[in-house]
Amino acid sequence: MLKKLLSDELLKHSAVVFAGMAVVHVCNLFFQMAVSRGLSGEEYTLLTAFMGVLVIISLPLSTLSNGFSHHTSLLVQSGRTGDVRRLLTKWLLLAGIPSVLSGGIAIIWNAPLAALLHLDRAEPVIIVGAALPALFWLAVLVGAGQGLQLFGWCSSATIGGALVRLGLGAGFVWFVYPACGWAMLGHSLGIYTAAFVLLPGLWQVLRPSRSTGQRLPSMRFYLLQCVFIQSAYAILMNADVILVKHFLPDDTDFAYAATLGRLVAFLPGAIVMAMFPKVASYGAGNTDQHRIFLKAFWGTALMVMVSILGCVLFPRLFLRIIYGMKTPSDTLIQMVAALALVMGFSAMLNVVLQYLLAQRRFRIGWIPVICAGAYIGGVVWRHTSSWDIMVAAGVGNLIAVVACLIVACQRPPSEIRPA
Repeated sequence: MLKKLLSDELLKHSAVVFAGMAVVHVCNLFFQMAVSRGLSGEEYTLLTAFMGVLVIISLPLSTLSNGFSHHTSLLVQSGRTGDVRRLLTKWLLLAGIPSVLSGGIAIIWNAPLAALLHLDRAEPVIIVGAALPALFWLAVLVGAGQGLQLFGWCSSATIGGALVRLGLGAGFVWFVYPACGWAMLGHSLGIYTAAFVLLPGLWQVLRPSRSTGQRLPSMRFYLLQCVFIQSAYAILMNADVILVKHFLPDDTDFAYAATLGRLVAFLPGAIVMAMFPKVASYGAGNTDQHRIFLKAFWGTALMVMVSILGCVLFPRLFLRIIYGMKTPSDTLIQMVAALALVMGFSAMLNVVLQYLLAQRRFRIGWIPVICAGAYIGGVVWRHTSSWDIMVAAGVGNLIAVVACLIVACQRPPSEIRPA
């Protein structure tokens, strides 16, 4: 039985990624423990909002990761590993242009962006702008590592970034000045660290391989179709903290509950990351790939259920350990349980969407886009309390995951369509 489990590629690679992500989550927990104690409630709420902004930016950028992982997997399957190096060089240059432009816009027009979050200073906005190039480049590098199935190097990169984020972000808050901007500076330096750690692993694999000289596959059409879907998912998963900060700036409890709830969505990410290159196809999957998806789906479901159960049964313990809260309010405890459920729906939606994107089944794109639009519209229409925003997020994620799952469970063709 043990031999069979060790021979399962999905389980083996999921275990490698999960081990790395476990270390990252421990670092993130210590980071939250440190900054939540070092920052005032207002500063911590602001930090959570900015983290939400970066996540909403980085999730659509995962389109780059998905696209690169997809095409890298197909190049490796075709015996063209050497061409991955050419593709990587091309897209690092292409990603550099919009990243520098976007960062420059955020830095130059920092005042209106700061006003959107009721911020009386521009430093955090400037730091976010400076972090954008690293977000773009890291997305390309992670996609290449995932497509080449260098899960050990990818895990090392995320661990390195998390350690820098913890050491510098928490250190700045405690020993320099207790403000949101200093924590964001440590977080941004962690992103750059992750990108630099991953480079040697990619170079080690790609340097000895030779290019075939054949035409590189075009990623533009794939990215164009993916970006709307990934952006919609980013809104469904992370817009809540930004919407609460915008419409209910005095609500500081939500930031603490949202951070705990995010753990439910992030923990199963190892399974999704290991699944993607194994189910990539030119437009139609086969029975084995469908079986891998089902294993990933039920593995994610199991982790989600355990995480939600923990948040429902032990919210006081988590709030005490992470934030040092001895007597959290009943409202905050209820929020933790509710947001854990919402993030559980989001985690399930992620595994289904990643499978469909790897299979180039883009017809489902309208489902998350409509659900995200309805979510934002519902919040704009009614936002008397943070509960209105949580209900809208829960309904949007639930409808999206059910509808996409129906599409994903349709029986695939028996063979992969040739290029």
